Amino acid sequence: MEPTSDSSTLDIYGSQSTLRPSGLGAELTYDLTLAMTIGFGVVFVFVMLLLWVAWRRQTPAGHWWVWSGGILLPVAAIVVLMTASTAILVASTRSDDEALVIDVTGYQFWWDVVYDPDGIALRDANELVLPAGRPVTLRLKSDDVIHSFWVPSISGKMDMIPGRINTLTVRPEEPGRYRGQCAEFCGLSHPRMAFEVVVLELDAFDEWLLTTQGEARDAAQPELLAGKQVFIDAGCSACHEIRGVAEGGRLGPDLTRVGARASLGAGMWRMNQGNLAGWIADVGDMKPGAQMPSYNHLSGPELRAVSAYLASLR
Repeated sequence: MEPTSDSSTLDIYGSQSTLRPSGLGAELTYDLTLAMTIGFGVVFVFVMLLLWVAWRRQTPAGHWWVWSGGILLPVAAIVVLMTASTAILVASTRSDDEALVIDVTGYQFWWDVVYDPDGIALRDANELVLPAGRPVTLRLKSDDVIHSFWVPSISGKMDMIPGRINTLTVRPEEPGRYRGQCAEFCGLSHPRMAFEVVVLELDAFDEWLLTTQGEARDAAQPELLAGKQVFIDAGCSACHEIRGVAEGGRLGPDLTRVGARASLGAGMWRMNQGNLAGWIADVGDMKPGAQMPSYNHLSGPELRAVSAYLASLR
């Protein structure tokens, strides 16, 4: 089953709200937030009451209660908060032997995704497809600067630090589409470094993973064959891989199913042939700070052919 997007809508992503939890980590965080809000509301009312008592009575006992409340209540609140947040952190980082393992590497300014990295079942980019109700261990890395992985509706944040691997175990509960975002300033296009999470039912996910592992779709039409040749002749395969066509490129995103993604440029633009052509011709204008060079030397027919070919890859 292929995740699909509705190209008629401006919102190509689903929910990005901590107040609409759809995963175990997000639910725990939401419950903690709710408890904190209520708890500190009660503390605030109690402290104001002590202040009123001290002001009305003007006695040493009143002042003693103010000082005690100003020390004991904050210490108690901090201890409870640290205990609860540590428990949530442990639950989010604890590995699960039954979990699917996915590597996610942050780059300026896109996401490299490898499913079952030990067997390299599938490599993709800027989109994460997860099974509903099944734990997934994300091995988070960075290849340049510090990034931060965050899908508010599914789980909490986790930093991606060069030279080390941080693990985050998530368990999405409801099928749907969710928006993720880099939560650590990482350069010029940091706010434009997003990704989509597609949560499928377990059977649908297994089918998707099985059917997506093969080679890229054949370019049967003349224009697509011409575009495939432009891709090869222009040297795009030095950075990008298309399984069965050009393999080995690792500097840029895998393009085997690029046309099936909801967005182009890690959440910047809706995926379609016109945006692909503009991206290839002048990537710096469409996403400042992107590391890809512009191919504005391509002729109009070449640009149309290669963008049509890439848009057909699903």
